[in-house]
Amino acid sequence: MKIVSLAPLGGPALERIRALGTLELDPWIDHVPIKLHAADELRARLEGVEALIVEADHVSREVIEGSSLRLLGVCRGDPNNVDLAAAATAGVTVVRTPGRNAGGVADLTVGLIIGLLRGIVAADADVRAGRWVVDGRIAQQRYLGREVSSVTAGLVGCGAVGRAAAARLNALGATVLGYDAALPAADLRALSIEPVRDLGELVARADVVSIHAPLLPATRGLVGEAELSRARAGTFLVNTARYGIVEEGALLTALADGRLAGAAFDHFENEFLPPDHPLVGMPNVILTPHIGGTTRETVATHTAIIAGGFEAALAGRPHPAIVTAP
Repeated sequence: MKIVSLAPLGGPALERIRALGTLELDPWIDHVPIKLHAADELRARLEGVEALIVEADHVSREVIEGSSLRLLGVCRGDPNNVDLAAAATAGVTVVRTPGRNAGGVADLTVGLIIGLLRGIVAADADVRAGRWVVDGRIAQQRYLGREVSSVTAGLVGCGAVGRAAAARLNALGATVLGYDAALPAADLRALSIEPVRDLGELVARADVVSIHAPLLPATRGLVGEAELSRARAGTFLVNTARYGIVEEGALLTALADGRLAGAAFDHFENEFLPPDHPLVGMPNVILTPHIGGTTRETVATHTAIIAGGFEAALAGRPHPAIVTAP
């Protein structure tokens, strides 16, 4: 079986994929600039290919129809870059990779929380600029921080990333609240997360609000003025999920009036933040370019999930990562 991977693969499970056939490994992210295929380019590349693995490339009906594909691995929790209906019609088994980046995103979340609580980014900028004394005040006067063990963290969304963040925050001694309409309260309690059924109440009680919900039509603007109006002065907000979950106007107002003492974001609309965006000029805001899941371990995890899904599909066995099967 000929296998083409346009996604990065690695870790021990890579040999399991190699054992299934002849693997051509050409990750999109190894190219400078990055390489994403147009539909006609991808169709041409799939001549005689029975298994394709993608991360960023779009696999449309045009690509799937008439191809020799049997297996399609998607290195995403939500395979929204694949026409699943076309795959099902063509008898192509699709394997997704739920939770592949949970550890990496949770690590970044905690790092951003600590960065805000301790003013790390602003303090670094002071040192680089030679600002040892500002308005007569030394750094020890300007940067009175908080320890993680003293805060209450409110998680909006308790899926794989939210649960991983909760484990890390609990280990550091924080009190963890969770809002997730899809999960029973007992499931949250089992994870040492105190369930809160009203989002406004969670915002009112939290010292740090951390966003981990998926972006859906129902969750766009989920955290808006009604919720942020209940934040206590000095609250922090961290969003390592999709930017659109927090309503931008309400966010900027809360940062301006002090209800939010600071915020951190790892994602922006259309992936980029314009250089003249208000957040860019705010020294109490940390901005990172969608790197939460960019870890070696994420690659190893999605490789293992794809390997398991492909092995199961070829053996006719069910697998939790299989989305459609012939």
